[in-house]
Amino acid sequence: MKLMDYVRDNISKLEKRGIKKKTTVGVFGKTGAGKSSLINAILGEKHLLPSGTLCACTSVIIQVEANISDFNYKAEIEFISKEEWKDELKRLHKDLTDDSEERDSAVYRTAKQKIAALYGKETVSKNLENLMKDDHFTGIPEFLKSKPKMITCEKATDFSDEIRCYVQHDDSSPGRCYWPVVKSVTIKVPNCEDFLKNIVLVDLPGTGDYNKSRDQMWRSKLKDCSTVWIVSTSDRAVSDRNAWEIVSRSIRDMAQGGECRSITFICTKTDDIDPEEYMRLKKLKDEDFRITPQVSQYKDKRKTACILHRNGVAKEDVKRSFKEQHNIKRHLKCDDNLPVFTVSSKEFFNKDGILTEEQTEIPKLKDLLRTYNNNYTNERASQYISGAHGILSLIQGSKKSDTEMMTEKTTLYEELKKNLDNQLENLRENCRQIRSSLGEHLSKGARVSEEKCAATTKEIIMNHTDGRGFHRTLTALCENDGVCMSKNGETRNLNMSLIKPMLDHIDETFNDFFPVQRNVTERSLHANIDMFTIIPKNLITEYSKSPVLSHMLKFLQTEEEKLKTELKLEIVERKKEIYETLLKSISTTMQPCYQNAAAHSGKGSMRKKQEILLNHIESSKSEMFQKAKTEMLDELYETLNYTMKKIRKTLTESMEYSLCSASTLPYMDVSKEIEKMEELKRFTQD
Repeated sequence: MKLMDYVRDNISKLEKRGIKKKTTVGVFGKTGAGKSSLINAILGEKHLLPSGTLCACTSVIIQVEANISDFNYKAEIEFISKEEWKDELKRLHKDLTDDSEERDSAVYRTAKQKIAALYGKETVSKNLENLMKDDHFTGIPEFLKSKPKMITCEKATDFSDEIRCYVQHDDSSPGRCYWPVVKSVTIKVPNCEDFLKNIVLVDLPGTGDYNKSRDQMWRSKLKDCSTVWIVSTSDRAVSDRNAWEIVSRSIRDMAQGGECRSITFICTKTDDIDPEEYMRLKKLKDEDFRITPQVSQYKDKRKTACILHRNGVAKEDVKRSFKEQHNIKRHLKCDDNLPVFTVSSKEFFNKDGILTEEQTEIPKLKDLLRTYNNNYTNERASQYISGAHGILSLIQGSKKSDTEMMTEKTTLYEELKKNLDNQLENLRENCRQIRSSLGEHLSKGARVSEEKCAATTKEIIMNHTDGRGFHRTLTALCENDGVCMSKNGETRNLNMSLIKPMLDHIDETFNDFFPVQRNVTERSLHANIDMFTIIPKNLITEYSKSPVLSHMLKFLQTEEEKLKTELKLEIVERKKEIYETLLKSISTTMQPCYQNAAAHSGKGSMRKKQEILLNHIESSKSEMFQKAKTEMLDELYETLNYTMKKIRKTLTESMEYSLCSASTLPYMDVSKEIEKMEELKRFTQD
C-alpha cells in the first residue's frame, strides 16, 4: 500500500510539477509616456485602463492578467492597512501644517493633493483625528475591514469607469478618489488567453513610495520581473534620460536581487508628429519619400512617410543610446542587442487611419507576448510529459520481485547510493567555494563601507545647497527609516548608500553564482545542479536490457530532473532574499537611530538630527557592516545546506521505493503509454 500511495501521490503532483509563477513583464515609463494606452492597444480594449490624467504622485501598481474563467472584466483592489494610512496621514498632515521658511513646496503640494483626493478640498484643514473617522471611508468599506475590493463588469467601458477612482487622479471629483490608500490593482481581462494566459503585465510607477507597504510591494514586483519594457514617447525617446534612469536606479533589484533577463524599449505616440516641422529639421523633401503634391491623399502619405522615417531613426538612436548604459548592461550581463518597437496605440484603433495595423507595431508586441506565453506553456508541458513517463516506468517495472530480482535491485541501489554520496561531495565543494568567495568579497566591501560611511552620510544628510526645504527632507528621511523622496522623484536612501561598497564588491561574483537563466556560468549553483546526476550513461547502457531495472532507472532519471527543476526555481527565490540581507541588516541597525533623530523638532533640530545620525554611524561602523556580512553568509549557508539536504532526502526516497521495496503493483502493461510519452518527449525537445 505504501508503494501504491507513493505512485498516487506522484500522479496527483503531476500538474504542479516544477510549477513556477507566471512570467512577469514590468512596464516602466513616466506619467504621460502612454503606458496605459499601450496596454489597452495590446489587449484590444481602447477604453479599459484609464489614461491621460494619472497623477505623478500616485504609486498604484496595476497588474494585468488574462481572465480564463469567464468573459467578464474583473479587478481585485488591495488597500494599505488603516494603521499604515494613519501613519502616512500624520506625515501628510505635518507637511500641510508646516509654515516654516524651510517648507518644501513640492512636498506641500503632494500632501495637499493626496488629502484632497480622498477627503475633498474642504477637509484639507481638518485635524488628524477627524480625518481618520470611519465615516470618511463609507465608499470603501473593504479598506476598514482590511479586505480586497472585488469589481466585476461585463463591458470594458463600465469596468473602466468603476476602477477609475482607484488608479487615477481626477481634480473634478475631489473626495471620491481612493488611490491614496490603494496598494495595487489586479485586472483580469477576457479573450486574451492566447498571449496572456501565463503572463502578468505590471504597470510600475516610476519609483517607490514612502508608504512602507507600497514600497515593499513595488520592490517585490521589481524582483519578479523576468523582462522589462521601457516606455517613452517617440519625440523624446533618445533625449528622455528619465526612462533610463528609472531602470538604472532599480537594476540591482531586478538583476542580482531579482530575475530580470532582458529589457525592451518601446517608443510610443509615433503618430504625434508635424510633417512640415520634421522634414525641415531633417532636411527632407518629398522626393526623398518618392511622393509629390499631385498624388492622391498627399498629406496623409507625407505624414505616414515622416512617421516611418522617424521610427527608423528612433530605433537606431535608442540602440546607440543603450550602448552607453553601462550600468544596466553590467548588471544584466547583456550585449548591445536591444529590441526596439515604435508603436501608435491611437492609429491601431483607427481603422481608417494613415498607418496599417502592422505599421503600428502593436501586433509585433502581441507576438512577443505570445512567445513568452508559449515558452512557459511548452516548458510546463515538457515537465508534465517527463513526469508521466517516469511514473509509467515505475508502474511497468513494479511487477516482478522474486529473490533474484531483489538481489539485482539491491546491487543497483548500493551503486546509486555510492554515486549519490560522491555527487553530493562534489556539490558540497562547489558550495564551499561559493561561500568562501562571496565571504572574501564581502569582507573587502565591509572595509570600504566602514571607511566611507561617515563621508557617505554627510553627503546625504548635509545641505550642500542654499535651497529651502532641506530640513523637511532630512526629517522625512528620519521618519521613514532612512528613505525619502526628493522633488524630482529621486529617492534618497541612506541605508542603500551605506552598503553600496559591499554590493559593488559582490555584484560580479553574486551574478556568477546566481545568474539569470540565459547567463549560466560554470561556477554557478544552477550549472552544478544541472551537472549533478547519480545515473551516468554507462549505467543506463549496462541495464538497458533488463525489463525491470531499465524502467526503474528511467523513473529515477525523471525524478532527478524534477528535483533539479524544483531546486532551480527555489534558488531563484532564495537568492532574492540573500541579496536583500545586507539592506535589511543595515536598516535594522539604523532604525533606533532614525527614531531618535525624528523625535527632535524646533529650533536647532536639524543640526541635532545630523549629529545623532553621524554619531551613531561612527560608533556602530566597526560592528554594523560585519553584522551585515555575517547575516548574508548565514542566509547563503542556509540555502546551500537546504539544497544538499533536499537532494539527499528526495533521491533516497525515490531509490527506496523503486529498488528496495519488495511490494509489487497490480499487473498493468503500460508499455504503449510509455512509447507515447517517449514520442511526446522527442516532439517537445524538437
